[in-house]
Amino acid sequence: MKPMKYSGYYLVATGVIHSLIGLALGWNTLIEMHQDHWLSSTVINGQMLFDREAIVWFLLSGFFWILFGIMLQKALNEGFTPPLSLAWGFILIGVLTAVIMPISGAYLFIIQGFILLLGIHKNKK
Repeated sequence: MKPMKYSGYYLVATGVIHSLIGLALGWNTLIEMHQDHWLSSTVINGQMLFDREAIVWFLLSGFFWILFGIMLQKALNEGFTPPLSLAWGFILIGVLTAVIMPISGAYLFIIQGFILLLGIHKNKK
C-alpha cells in the first residue's frame, strides 16, 4: 500500500476536522458576527475584536487546507511527485505548532509530512 497516494485526502480530512472544530468552538462568536450583519463585523467602533478575527482566520485556514488537499490529490492522481520541501515543510510546521500548542492537531501535519517524505523517497528509487 502506498500511503502517499492518499495524501491529498488526508489534508482534506485535516481541513474538515479543523473547520468543524472551529464551527463548534466559535459558534457563539459567529452568531454575534451574524447579528452585526457580517460586514466589518470584526471591527466595532474602531476596535478590532480578536475573537472574531481569530475565528475567521481559523475557518479560512481549514478551508484552505481542504482546497490544497483537493489540488494535491488531483496532482498525485496524475502522477505528480511532490517536492521534498513540502514534506519537510509539513513536518516543520507540525513540530513548531506542537511545541507552541501541544494540545492541537499539529501532530496530523507531522504524520502527513512523514507520509509524504517516505512516499517521495520511494518514488525516487
